[in-house]
Amino acid sequence: MADVTPELQRLREEMGELLDAIALEIAPHPNWEEPSDTSYLTEQDRANPDIMANIEAMLATNSRIAWFGKDEEGFVGLWRGTEDRPLPECPVLRLDTEGQYTLIARTIADYILLSFDDEQWDIIREMLTGAGFAVAESPKDIEDSLGGLEDPNAFRHQQYNAARQNRGLEPVP
Repeated sequence: MADVTPELQRLREEMGELLDAIALEIAPHPNWEEPSDTSYLTEQDRANPDIMANIEAMLATNSRIAWFGKDEEGFVGLWRGTEDRPLPECPVLRLDTEGQYTLIARTIADYILLSFDDEQWDIIREMLTGAGFAVAESPKDIEDSLGGLEDPNAFRHQQYNAARQNRGLEPVP
């Protein structure tokens, strides 16, 4: 099984208990198919041009993500974006159960830290720094570190409107 980054491999080897505590199911490989699964679609769904435009947009967006797992809130991966960033430079995003993409942390270690309650922040942060991981000082620092990065939801929306137009539908705001 190939890991997405050395950071994830180190976390698994040195701090597997933290991954277990946040119920992170590790993806078998970065091109994991589960986040792009459309087997639930009916024939009627597949005949709907709007639904298929959305599916096309999600597949285009997912092709720019190196998935590393699934937690209680959705799929998590590294957003390569349109720049096709090297994986160690990619921020962490989540694809939630509503089909929305959200940047959540600059690093996998910061994602792990954010996965714990505020009461546990200092303890988990100390564990991560003690193991040699660089982590943010506060949740606000993590949020601020995401400023200026390409928004995966905006990319998905752009792809969605292009797919709608290709199917003869009007773009949506």
